[in-house]
Amino acid sequence: MTKIFLVDDEPLVLIGMQGMLNWAELGYTVVGTARNGAEALKAIGETYPDIVVSDIRMPVMDGFTLAESCHKDGSALPVFIMLSSYEEFDYVKRSMRLGVVDYLVKIDLTAESLTAALDKARAAVEKERRLQAPAAPAVSMDSYRDRLFLQLYGGLLTDRAAFDRQCAELGLDFHAPQYVVALGSIRTPELSTEQLLTLSTGVTRMAAETLPKYRPCRVIGMDLQHFSALLPLQEGEDPETALTPALQATGQILYNYFSSQIYWAVGRAVPDILQISQSRQDALAAQQLLRSESPLAFYHEKPNTPLDHRAQVVAQVQQYIRAHLAEKLTLNDVAAVFNFSPNYLSQLFAQNSERGFVEYVTTARIAAAKELMAATDLKIYEVSSRVGFDSAFYFSKVFKKLEGASPREYIQRMKGSYVDAKDDAAL
Repeated sequence: MTKIFLVDDEPLVLIGMQGMLNWAELGYTVVGTARNGAEALKAIGETYPDIVVSDIRMPVMDGFTLAESCHKDGSALPVFIMLSSYEEFDYVKRSMRLGVVDYLVKIDLTAESLTAALDKARAAVEKERRLQAPAAPAVSMDSYRDRLFLQLYGGLLTDRAAFDRQCAELGLDFHAPQYVVALGSIRTPELSTEQLLTLSTGVTRMAAETLPKYRPCRVIGMDLQHFSALLPLQEGEDPETALTPALQATGQILYNYFSSQIYWAVGRAVPDILQISQSRQDALAAQQLLRSESPLAFYHEKPNTPLDHRAQVVAQVQQYIRAHLAEKLTLNDVAAVFNFSPNYLSQLFAQNSERGFVEYVTTARIAAAKELMAATDLKIYEVSSRVGFDSAFYFSKVFKKLEGASPREYIQRMKGSYVDAKDDAAL
């Protein structure tokens, strides 16, 4: 929300402006009001508004002096919209010298003119925020390597010659007989986005340092609650036998350090690195078998128990959902694909999944969107379309609700959070 502060010595004008607009619907919140410049200056120092709508002529301190006082440190924020009872060009000229973005005459003030002025002011605020933002760090070779791995996990690389050329440029060599993906999940109580970002970065970094001590691998962060380890295997080596000790030992070390349990889901081994997205899909399916008493699960084609069977059915439905995110995915539509009744499918999800059907579809779309934002340069509206949202606006609204940040903010945070294993880990 863009924060607004209103200043006018006439109480009726203040009341009128507050009631003139549906502020929240327009993306604004009024953080305070004042009857003169001196009172406003003190409150502005406590509320830090983005935009101040101020009368020019007021007792104690006028609007011009208020604007000069707010900007005496050289800051361009907050931006000002000036109000006056007089339409005098001298006021306009002085306002422009103070960096005021618009000038409105009270007697002509309408909801439309105020909204237009606020939109102009918000644009000025956003421009200033971008100028104040720290410069993006130089792109490292590791960031390009991480991007390649994310494209592999997403099945986005199919041209062998182009892939080999990228590997040569990035100093990567894939020569193992088979590969497998282990997906690590960070299970935590409710945390703020910033707390989760700190925890995720720390856990992923330590996993990238610890797991290679047991098995050659490469670890990268997938999102704030998941990281992936790509593990090469020797010919004929069984993933469960070979990887269980290493994953359990790493999970215990991470728990001892961060007090957060790590759940491991492991896919089947594939003979070709360009097929690794299949192993990752298996790992996602195997997540349904994870329990607090069994934090390590391997994907098996044939279920061993009735409970496993129901979980595997849900996993198959979830895999179908992930493969058809751009399509219509109502409960009725998906149930028809599997010849289930909608009620039965809903019950399956309720009993054998951490999320209900609708919640799963939504989180799967957001997860896929995050992968696309990390692995491609698609525009936000292009990402939203690819994962099945009808509009970029609705996509951004859902994304912010689930992730605590807008898609653009998430991209800026995420770009610096990927962590990989040491370069001497043999792949």
